[in-house]
Amino acid sequence: MIEYNNLADYVDPIIYDQENSRFEPDGPFFLEMARQIGGPVLDLGCGSGRVTIPLAQEGIDITGLDIVPGMLAQAKQKAAGLPIHWVEADGRAFQLERQFDFIFAAGCVFQHLLTRPDQETMLARIREHLTANGRFATALFFPHLDQLTAVTEEQAWFSYTTIDGRGVDVSGTEYYDPLRQVKVETAIRRWTDKDGHSTTLRAPLSLRYLFPQEAEALFHYNGFTTLSVYGDWDRTPLTAESRIMIYVCQKKG
Repeated sequence: MIEYNNLADYVDPIIYDQENSRFEPDGPFFLEMARQIGGPVLDLGCGSGRVTIPLAQEGIDITGLDIVPGMLAQAKQKAAGLPIHWVEADGRAFQLERQFDFIFAAGCVFQHLLTRPDQETMLARIREHLTANGRFATALFFPHLDQLTAVTEEQAWFSYTTIDGRGVDVSGTEYYDPLRQVKVETAIRRWTDKDGHSTTLRAPLSLRYLFPQEAEALFHYNGFTTLSVYGDWDRTPLTAESRIMIYVCQKKG
């Protein structure tokens, strides 16, 4: 049985939506691709439906898959009857008995996989579920050296008020393991509820960083042809100054 425990940052769907509610900047990119490619679409690691729901509202035949039950419950509530097929499954082990013309992984979902075997297992599932010449798109953080550092002292990040009235202060620490190429960002959220109860929630999130040539080799040797690599959601080319790497790949015949 495959185990996965890199999920502490997703235990509270209300907090997640408060911090990750915007359709921009990546949503329009995936919507345009879905319109161009046509056919059924799979949102791999859909969370609470941030991208899935707007695409369904535009008439896209879409399935949303995620491993966290609470996130899917939030997505279903927000979808309000839209014709979306929601699936609770691990991205490395899903079997949907159908294929898709377009599969995408938003929100750096692919970087949540911390080892090469896990990455290759997910890519195998994606290949199985793509139609002949189907497309796969994903985004990765560019591994700039100024990001791959340790910040051991807790730093204030941002604050906000949730829809249920919690004033949340978010701070955190960072650590980078150069041998594993894994960065751990530990978010520390503190709030007091309406009854005066104080809560501190620590949520480590580990992300595996890939360098450009490493990513292209990974896709190539797992059955994909890289069609395009962008450095931003407006489709500008990847440069040494880009903050993200967006890969659009095609399933090899």
